[in-house]
Amino acid sequence: MRVIVTGASRGLGRAVAEAAAAEGARLVLTATRASHLEAVTARLVSAGADAHAVALDLGDPASVEAAAREAIAVLGRVDGLVNNAGLLGEREPLAGYPMDVWERVMRVNVTGTLRLIQAVLPGMADGGAIVNITSGAAGRPTWGAYAISKLALDGITGMLREELADRGVRCVGVNPGGTRTSMRAAAYPQEDPATVPHPSSRVEPVIAVLAGADPGPLVEAAEWTGR
Repeated sequence: MRVIVTGASRGLGRAVAEAAAAEGARLVLTATRASHLEAVTARLVSAGADAHAVALDLGDPASVEAAAREAIAVLGRVDGLVNNAGLLGEREPLAGYPMDVWERVMRVNVTGTLRLIQAVLPGMADGGAIVNITSGAAGRPTWGAYAISKLALDGITGMLREELADRGVRCVGVNPGGTRTSMRAAAYPQEDPATVPHPSSRVEPVIAVLAGADPGPLVEAAEWTGR
């Protein structure tokens, strides 16, 4: 399978990339700067994987278009797109939420993600997969723009699932739950990271969908039983 993984330099994105590589996937990995991917790409290539790093700033339309073109050129066709990259923003109530932060989070998490999907779809094989990484914080009070962006992403997932059904493209949202990532640490600064699962423990449903499974529009990774 030929797969694009966004936000692949660390956390869940890196864990997905490593697991997909172990399954023999050809990979295009993205981060805001290609240099951020040097370590993970080198590690995968040294283990025999076919991995290519591409710079992608979801907040910049030109960057999104360029990254999609490069990814399609490298892979030839796209079998799977994992939309993992995103911003947390501020954890604040909506009534006083800083609008500059709001606009930045929504530009990346919602508009940029949809723009990337649109740019990749012409190169996606019929029967391919779009996996959108969502969150249990979707709609959660005091989580501000991040919570709204994940609600929006869930809506995008459901709509695309129906709109692309005639191509057999499976659109699935995966909620990894709390995992040991830098975003989690920023959201819960008092939490002991050792008490939170490693991201690698929550990637199985993502890999299953990329490999052909269709568990429905939303999967809770913590409850995954290999459906």
